[in-house]
Amino acid sequence: MSLLEGKLRLITGLVLSVYVIQHFFNHAVGLVSFEAAETFRDIGQAIFNTPPGQVALYSSFLFHGLYAYKILYKKASLRMPFWQWMQIGFGLSIMPLLIGHIISTRGLNWFGDVEVGYTFITTAMWTNPWRIPQIALLGLVVWVHMVIGLHYWLRLKQAYRRTVQYLYALAVLIPTLAIAGLTSLFKEALGWMTDGDRVSAIFADVRAMDSSTLQTLLDFELKSVLGMTSLLVLVLLARKIRLWRQLRKGTYTIAHSDGRDVRAQVGWSLLEALRTARIPHASVCGGRGRCTTCRVRVGRGLEKLEAPGDLESAALARINAAENVRLACQTFPRDAISVSPLVLSQQPVSNALHAGGVQGHEEYVVAMFVDMRGSTAIGERSLAYDVVFILNRFFTELSLALEETNGHYAQFAGDGLMALYGIGTNDPRKSCSDALAGAKTMADRLAKLNVQLKEEFGETIKMGIGIHGGEAIVGTMGPPKTPLLTAIGDNINIAARLESQTKQNACDVIVSAETLAQGEIDYSNCTTASLPVRGRESQVKVCLFNHGDIAALVENPSH
Repeated sequence: MSLLEGKLRLITGLVLSVYVIQHFFNHAVGLVSFEAAETFRDIGQAIFNTPPGQVALYSSFLFHGLYAYKILYKKASLRMPFWQWMQIGFGLSIMPLLIGHIISTRGLNWFGDVEVGYTFITTAMWTNPWRIPQIALLGLVVWVHMVIGLHYWLRLKQAYRRTVQYLYALAVLIPTLAIAGLTSLFKEALGWMTDGDRVSAIFADVRAMDSSTLQTLLDFELKSVLGMTSLLVLVLLARKIRLWRQLRKGTYTIAHSDGRDVRAQVGWSLLEALRTARIPHASVCGGRGRCTTCRVRVGRGLEKLEAPGDLESAALARINAAENVRLACQTFPRDAISVSPLVLSQQPVSNALHAGGVQGHEEYVVAMFVDMRGSTAIGERSLAYDVVFILNRFFTELSLALEETNGHYAQFAGDGLMALYGIGTNDPRKSCSDALAGAKTMADRLAKLNVQLKEEFGETIKMGIGIHGGEAIVGTMGPPKTPLLTAIGDNINIAARLESQTKQNACDVIVSAETLAQGEIDYSNCTTASLPVRGRESQVKVCLFNHGDIAALVENPSH
């Protein structure tokens, strides 16, 4: 898929989504009355009934529909995730289900000047009851296809992950209301089906149509379904021929980092070759080049690969990928190659989307270690479940503070955590200022939490924070089922050692002077000290802060 094709597919999909959503809302208005549904239809489709709106709607439908056949044709392997099978299968089944509805609405309106509204449609369906389950199936297929597409487009966006539970509720509520609205309209329409004069009046314009034109429209549905079925067969046959011709071009070998060797046909992408060989490989977007979770580090054979295309280059540029990093879905080798996946196939999406993080490369980050003081004493004075409740409240506030200040939760250990600032930014100044803002926000939130805990449990919480920045190895580490985006290195250890010394130095926060200097923050008026750090021969110059001091420094950094 080229960059232009990807954008067109997205734009046309969004145009169709807007039309479908307003159409379902229109059905839902049927809960009020026929008149309300007709009024909303005129308002909701005002844009789509204009010449530009019709061009946008029908061109989107044509492009989006035909592109499904191209995707099927280009597939080297039909081994795909279940959601992708549903997306393609439902997409291909929409037109056969929809063509009858188009003929009985748009067709009659265009060729017979028939006024097609909810009154006409519901009456026509009662005269052909088999249309009712067909329309119900069409609505289900269209809605599920749309929701899957929107989900796999939006799931990479932070705002979507924050609101997904509410959007899921809407994804269920909207079609439910649409079904309820249509059911109400059908029940009301059933009441006049015994009134022959009214039914005749409703179908008067249809009966006035030229009989040959009407018969042509009726025959067109069957011919269209047969034509689309034939097109699907031809596409599958053409795909087989394409794969046969590719096989004649030869094969290439993939040396996988897990020790397996895979032989694949020239013309297959790395992702397709690995899926065909049943080797699990991450691919959030389904191999469309819209994410970077399928990226690999290429060893042998890199120099023989074609340069990345526009779509791949744009994706790799967003994560500042190294020259030997490629997207498996967009890479088509012709010679032997060795690869190492950079994203674990089992890991959650949220862990796979940090720019550059999972590559395990060296970059400047600011590490923050936070530890809850006196947790042992609280455990002795409180019931076990109360302690769990207090700890959960504590970590909730810390997590919210990180979220507000661009911090990344990296590790949890007992009553403390490790956070990272500056992943993928390559901006020490901003990383340092964000980390200090994070410490201030944590202190502010803890102060409010302590007021509640004092009233509820007679307890208050104190914490110590250590902050130090420097080069570290950032990557996805840990057990395969629960990997975390974290960092390791000497500079990370220093931050941990600084936190451990907050209590004995009677302060709340210790920040290395080197980090403040990198952040271009004037610390000349701060309390400084040189502290020994276990594992290092030389001492580390630091600044000691209480929560009030750190707040003043954040508000007046004197850059």
